[in-house]
Amino acid sequence: MVSGNYNYQFIDWSHDAIPNSENGPPGDDHAHLGTMSTHLITPTVTLGLSDYLNITFQQAVGIRSMDWMGEGDSNHHRDEHSLSDFLDQANGSIFGDATINLKYLLTNTGMLAGSRIFIGGGLIIPSNSVLKKSPFIDENADDVVDDKHRHFSMSDGCYKTNFELQYYIKRNAKNWFEPSFYGITFNYIRPYEASKYGYLPGNTYISVGSILFATKLKNTWAPKGVSLGVAFLKANEASWDNDPAPNSKTEVFIPSLGMIWNHKKYGSLSLNVKYNLNEAIAEDALNNKSQSFEISIGYRKTLNYTIPWLDDY
Repeated sequence: MVSGNYNYQFIDWSHDAIPNSENGPPGDDHAHLGTMSTHLITPTVTLGLSDYLNITFQQAVGIRSMDWMGEGDSNHHRDEHSLSDFLDQANGSIFGDATINLKYLLTNTGMLAGSRIFIGGGLIIPSNSVLKKSPFIDENADDVVDDKHRHFSMSDGCYKTNFELQYYIKRNAKNWFEPSFYGITFNYIRPYEASKYGYLPGNTYISVGSILFATKLKNTWAPKGVSLGVAFLKANEASWDNDPAPNSKTEVFIPSLGMIWNHKKYGSLSLNVKYNLNEAIAEDALNNKSQSFEISIGYRKTLNYTIPWLDDY
Protein backbone atom coordinates (compact mmCIF):
# COMPACT_ATOMS: atom_id res chain seq x y z
CA MET A 1 0.00 0.00 0.00
CA VAL A 2 1.19 3.50 -0.78
CA SER A 3 -0.10 6.54 1.02
CA GLY A 4 0.82 10.12 1.67
CA ASN A 5 -0.20 13.05 3.80
CA TYR A 6 0.12 16.79 3.34
CA ASN A 7 -0.12 18.84 6.51
CA TYR A 8 -0.27 22.60 6.84
CA GLN A 9 -0.09 24.19 10.29
CA PHE A 10 -0.40 27.90 11.02
CA ILE A 11 0.32 29.31 14.50
CA ASP A 12 -0.39 32.92 15.39
CA TRP A 13 1.56 33.69 18.57
CA SER A 14 2.66 36.41 20.93
CA HIS A 15 4.55 36.76 24.19
CA ASP A 16 5.88 39.45 26.48
CA ALA A 17 9.25 41.07 25.91
CA ILE A 18 12.22 38.96 27.01
CA PRO A 19 13.61 40.52 30.21
CA ASN A 20 16.91 42.44 29.98
CA SER A 21 17.25 41.46 26.35
CA GLU A 22 15.20 43.53 23.93
CA ASN A 23 14.00 47.05 24.51
CA GLY A 24 11.51 48.70 22.19
CA PRO A 25 10.86 52.39 21.64
CA PRO A 26 9.44 54.47 24.53
CA GLY A 27 5.79 53.72 25.14
CA ASP A 28 5.98 50.34 23.36
CA ASP A 29 4.67 47.42 25.41
CA HIS A 30 7.41 45.27 23.82
CA ALA A 31 4.98 42.46 23.00
CA HIS A 32 6.40 40.03 20.46
CA LEU A 33 4.11 39.07 17.60
CA GLY A 34 4.69 36.55 14.85
CA THR A 35 3.44 33.54 12.94
CA MET A 36 4.87 30.06 12.42
CA SER A 37 3.94 28.05 9.32
CA THR A 38 4.73 24.42 8.61
CA HIS A 39 4.29 22.58 5.29
CA LEU A 40 4.91 18.86 5.71
CA ILE A 41 4.60 15.95 3.26
CA THR A 42 4.93 12.38 4.54
CA PRO A 43 5.03 9.73 1.77
CA THR A 44 4.54 6.23 3.18
CA VAL A 45 5.00 2.67 1.90
CA THR A 46 3.43 -0.29 3.74
CA LEU A 47 4.29 -3.93 2.98
CA GLY A 48 2.19 -6.80 4.24
CA LEU A 49 4.64 -9.44 5.52
CA SER A 50 1.80 -11.81 6.38
CA ASP A 51 -1.95 -11.71 6.99
CA TYR A 52 -1.27 -10.28 10.45
CA LEU A 53 2.03 -8.40 10.22
CA ASN A 54 3.10 -5.40 8.17
CA ILE A 55 6.02 -3.00 8.04
CA THR A 56 5.82 0.71 7.20
CA PHE A 57 8.43 3.24 6.12
CA GLN A 58 7.66 6.96 6.24
CA GLN A 59 9.81 9.98 5.42
CA ALA A 60 8.93 13.51 6.43
CA VAL A 61 9.75 16.30 3.94
CA GLY A 62 8.91 19.94 4.51
CA ILE A 63 9.67 23.45 5.65
CA ARG A 64 9.04 25.53 8.76
CA SER A 65 9.12 29.30 8.53
CA MET A 66 8.66 32.20 10.92
CA ASP A 67 7.22 35.59 9.97
CA TRP A 68 8.47 38.06 12.57
CA MET A 69 6.13 41.01 12.94
CA GLY A 70 8.34 43.05 15.23
CA GLU A 71 10.48 46.02 14.25
CA GLY A 72 14.01 44.90 13.42
CA ASP A 73 15.77 41.60 13.98
CA SER A 74 17.11 40.49 17.32
CA ASN A 75 19.00 37.63 18.93
CA HIS A 76 15.65 35.89 19.41
CA HIS A 77 13.48 36.67 16.38
CA ARG A 78 13.66 37.37 12.65
CA ASP A 79 12.08 36.19 9.39
CA GLU A 80 13.64 32.78 8.71
CA HIS A 81 12.99 29.20 7.62
CA SER A 82 14.27 25.68 8.20
CA LEU A 83 15.82 25.16 4.74
CA SER A 84 18.85 27.30 5.50
CA ASP A 85 21.64 26.98 8.05
CA PHE A 86 21.77 29.62 10.76
CA LEU A 87 25.28 30.63 11.78
CA ASP A 88 26.85 27.67 13.62
CA GLN A 89 23.72 27.04 15.69
CA ALA A 90 21.32 25.28 13.29
CA ASN A 91 21.50 23.03 10.24
CA GLY A 92 18.91 23.50 7.51
CA SER A 93 17.38 20.79 5.33
CA ILE A 94 14.17 19.83 3.56
CA PHE A 95 14.13 16.43 5.30
CA GLY A 96 12.57 15.65 8.65
CA ASP A 97 12.54 12.37 10.58
CA ALA A 98 12.11 8.96 8.98
CA THR A 99 10.04 6.26 10.73
CA ILE A 100 10.08 2.47 10.48
CA ASN A 101 7.18 0.64 12.18
CA LEU A 102 6.13 -2.97 12.60
CA LYS A 103 2.43 -3.54 13.30
CA TYR A 104 0.68 -6.76 14.33
CA LEU A 105 -3.05 -7.42 14.02
CA LEU A 106 -4.34 -9.08 17.19
CA THR A 107 -8.01 -9.31 16.25
CA ASN A 108 -9.75 -8.92 12.92
CA THR A 109 -13.34 -9.47 11.80
CA GLY A 110 -12.66 -8.75 8.13
CA MET A 111 -15.49 -6.76 6.58
CA LEU A 112 -17.85 -7.75 9.40
CA ALA A 113 -18.75 -5.72 12.48
CA GLY A 114 -16.48 -6.15 15.47
CA SER A 115 -13.20 -5.07 16.99
CA ARG A 116 -9.82 -4.49 15.43
CA ILE A 117 -6.79 -4.36 17.71
CA PHE A 118 -3.29 -3.51 16.53
CA ILE A 119 -0.04 -3.37 18.48
CA GLY A 120 3.13 -1.98 17.01
CA GLY A 121 6.56 -0.61 17.60
CA GLY A 122 9.22 1.14 15.62
CA LEU A 123 12.18 3.42 15.31
CA ILE A 124 12.25 7.15 14.55
CA ILE A 125 15.42 8.14 12.69
CA PRO A 126 16.44 11.82 12.90
CA SER A 127 17.48 13.98 9.97
CA ASN A 128 20.29 16.54 9.86
CA SER A 129 17.89 19.50 10.15
CA VAL A 130 18.68 20.12 13.83
CA LEU A 131 19.69 22.71 16.39
CA LYS A 132 23.40 22.29 17.10
CA LYS A 133 23.45 24.57 20.10
CA SER A 134 21.01 25.43 22.85
CA PRO A 135 18.98 28.62 22.22
CA PHE A 136 18.98 29.30 25.97
CA ILE A 137 22.70 29.77 26.70
CA ASP A 138 23.33 32.55 29.22
CA GLU A 139 27.08 32.48 29.74
CA ASN A 140 27.15 35.61 31.92
CA ALA A 141 24.25 34.54 34.16
CA ASP A 142 22.58 37.92 33.62
CA ASP A 143 19.24 36.59 32.32
CA VAL A 144 20.25 37.47 28.77
CA VAL A 145 20.75 34.93 25.98
CA ASP A 146 24.15 35.89 24.62
CA ASP A 147 24.11 34.75 20.98
CA LYS A 148 21.75 34.96 18.05
CA HIS A 149 19.82 31.72 17.81
CA ARG A 150 16.98 29.78 16.20
CA HIS A 151 14.36 27.83 18.15
CA PHE A 152 12.99 25.46 15.49
CA SER A 153 14.11 22.78 13.03
CA MET A 154 12.65 19.82 11.14
CA SER A 155 14.13 17.29 13.59
CA ASP A 156 15.37 17.20 17.18
CA GLY A 157 18.34 15.01 16.21
CA CYS A 158 17.38 12.08 18.46
CA TYR A 159 16.72 8.43 17.75
CA LYS A 160 13.45 7.42 19.40
CA THR A 161 11.34 4.31 19.92
CA ASN A 162 7.63 4.42 19.22
CA PHE A 163 5.11 2.03 20.81
CA GLU A 164 1.54 2.00 19.52
CA LEU A 165 -1.81 0.46 20.44
CA GLN A 166 -4.95 0.82 18.31
CA TYR A 167 -8.43 -0.32 19.29
CA TYR A 168 -11.31 0.25 16.87
CA ILE A 169 -14.84 -1.09 16.52
CA LYS A 170 -16.85 -1.34 13.32
CA ARG A 171 -20.65 -1.24 13.53
CA ASN A 172 -23.45 -1.90 11.07
CA ALA A 173 -24.99 1.53 11.57
CA LYS A 174 -28.48 1.88 10.09
CA ASN A 175 -28.72 5.66 10.37
CA TRP A 176 -26.26 8.38 9.39
CA PHE A 177 -26.20 9.80 12.94
CA GLU A 178 -25.03 6.48 14.40
CA PRO A 179 -21.26 5.94 14.35
CA SER A 180 -20.13 3.21 11.98
CA PHE A 181 -16.53 3.19 13.15
CA TYR A 182 -14.94 4.46 16.35
CA GLY A 183 -11.93 3.85 18.53
CA ILE A 184 -8.74 5.16 20.06
CA THR A 185 -5.00 5.12 19.36
CA PHE A 186 -2.21 5.42 21.97
CA ASN A 187 1.41 6.28 21.17
CA TYR A 188 4.35 6.35 23.56
CA ILE A 189 7.50 7.92 22.10
CA ARG A 190 10.73 7.58 24.07
CA PRO A 191 14.12 9.01 23.07
CA TYR A 192 16.93 6.48 22.95
CA GLU A 193 19.59 8.99 23.95
CA ALA A 194 20.49 12.66 23.59
CA SER A 195 21.42 14.02 20.19
CA LYS A 196 25.10 14.42 19.38
CA TYR A 197 24.63 18.10 20.19
CA GLY A 198 23.34 17.42 23.72
CA TYR A 199 19.57 17.80 23.28
CA LEU A 200 17.32 15.23 24.96
CA PRO A 201 13.52 15.56 24.45
CA GLY A 202 11.14 14.32 27.09
CA ASN A 203 8.92 11.28 26.67
CA THR A 204 5.84 12.00 24.57
CA TYR A 205 2.35 10.55 25.08
CA ILE A 206 -0.28 10.86 22.36
CA SER A 207 -3.89 9.70 22.54
CA VAL A 208 -6.30 10.14 19.61
CA GLY A 209 -9.98 9.27 19.75
CA SER A 210 -12.16 9.37 16.63
CA ILE A 211 -15.70 8.60 15.48
CA LEU A 212 -16.72 8.05 11.87
CA PHE A 213 -20.27 8.51 10.55
CA ALA A 214 -21.23 7.03 7.17
CA THR A 215 -23.04 9.62 5.05
CA LYS A 216 -24.97 7.08 2.90
CA LEU A 217 -24.49 9.45 -0.07
CA LYS A 218 -24.55 7.69 -3.45
CA ASN A 219 -22.84 10.27 -5.66
CA THR A 220 -19.39 9.05 -6.73
CA TRP A 221 -17.50 12.10 -5.45
CA ALA A 222 -19.64 12.78 -2.39
CA PRO A 223 -17.90 12.21 0.97
CA LYS A 224 -18.58 8.71 2.22
CA GLY A 225 -17.83 9.55 5.82
CA VAL A 226 -17.63 12.42 8.30
CA SER A 227 -15.28 12.12 11.28
CA LEU A 228 -15.02 13.80 14.67
CA GLY A 229 -11.92 13.48 16.78
CA VAL A 230 -9.87 14.79 19.66
CA ALA A 231 -6.16 14.38 20.34
CA PHE A 232 -4.32 14.76 23.64
CA LEU A 233 -0.58 15.32 23.58
CA LYS A 234 1.74 15.45 26.58
CA ALA A 235 5.48 16.05 26.33
CA ASN A 236 7.74 15.84 29.37
CA GLU A 237 10.51 18.31 30.07
CA ALA A 238 13.45 18.30 27.67
CA SER A 239 17.06 19.20 28.42
CA TRP A 240 20.23 20.60 26.86
CA ASP A 241 23.41 19.01 28.25
CA ASN A 242 21.40 17.85 31.29
CA ASP A 243 20.09 21.37 31.98
CA PRO A 244 16.28 21.67 31.77
CA ALA A 245 15.08 23.35 28.58
CA PRO A 246 12.73 26.25 29.44
CA ASN A 247 9.13 25.99 28.28
CA SER A 248 9.51 22.42 27.01
CA LYS A 249 6.62 20.82 28.90
CA THR A 250 3.42 20.59 26.86
CA GLU A 251 -0.13 19.40 27.46
CA VAL A 252 -2.74 20.13 24.83
CA PHE A 253 -6.15 18.94 23.56
CA ILE A 254 -6.84 19.39 19.84
CA PRO A 255 -10.33 18.75 18.36
CA SER A 256 -10.73 17.86 14.67
CA LEU A 257 -13.36 17.57 11.96
CA GLY A 258 -12.84 15.54 8.79
CA MET A 259 -14.32 13.97 5.65
CA ILE A 260 -13.41 10.85 3.69
CA TRP A 261 -13.90 10.00 0.02
CA ASN A 262 -13.54 6.44 -1.30
CA HIS A 263 -13.22 5.16 -4.85
CA LYS A 264 -12.68 1.51 -5.77
CA LYS A 265 -10.25 2.38 -8.55
CA TYR A 266 -8.49 5.52 -7.37
CA GLY A 267 -8.18 4.89 -3.63
CA SER A 268 -9.29 7.05 -0.71
CA LEU A 269 -8.84 10.72 0.12
CA SER A 270 -9.26 12.36 3.52
CA LEU A 271 -9.46 15.95 4.70
CA ASN A 272 -9.11 17.01 8.35
CA VAL A 273 -9.20 20.41 9.99
CA LYS A 274 -7.92 21.08 13.52
CA TYR A 275 -8.17 24.25 15.57
CA ASN A 276 -6.76 25.19 18.94
CA LEU A 277 -7.20 28.45 20.84
CA ASN A 278 -4.44 29.47 23.26
CA GLU A 279 -2.47 26.37 22.35
CA ALA A 280 -0.04 25.39 25.09
CA ILE A 281 3.06 25.34 22.90
CA ALA A 282 5.08 26.14 26.01
CA GLU A 283 4.74 26.86 29.70
CA ASP A 284 3.48 30.37 30.47
CA ALA A 285 6.86 31.85 31.36
CA LEU A 286 6.37 34.98 29.22
CA ASN A 287 2.58 35.12 29.01
CA ASN A 288 2.66 33.02 25.84
CA LYS A 289 -0.53 33.21 23.80
CA SER A 290 -1.33 31.46 20.56
CA GLN A 291 -4.02 30.13 18.33
CA SER A 292 -3.49 27.63 15.57
CA PHE A 293 -5.26 25.80 12.82
CA GLU A 294 -4.13 22.78 10.88
CA ILE A 295 -5.24 21.28 7.58
CA SER A 296 -4.35 17.70 6.71
CA ILE A 297 -4.95 16.00 3.33
CA GLY A 298 -4.30 12.28 3.11
CA TYR A 299 -4.32 9.77 0.27
CA ARG A 300 -4.22 5.95 0.40
CA LYS A 301 -4.13 3.35 -2.35
CA THR A 302 -3.80 -0.42 -1.99
CA LEU A 303 -1.73 -1.87 -4.82
CA ASN A 304 -2.70 -5.14 -6.47
CA TYR A 305 0.83 -6.50 -6.22
CA THR A 306 2.45 -9.32 -4.28
CA ILE A 307 6.18 -9.54 -3.68
CA PRO A 308 7.09 -12.98 -5.09
CA TRP A 309 9.27 -14.20 -2.22
CA LEU A 310 6.69 -13.11 0.37
CA ASP A 311 3.96 -15.03 -1.46
CA ASP A 312 5.62 -18.28 -0.38
CA TYR A 313 4.87 -17.60 3.32
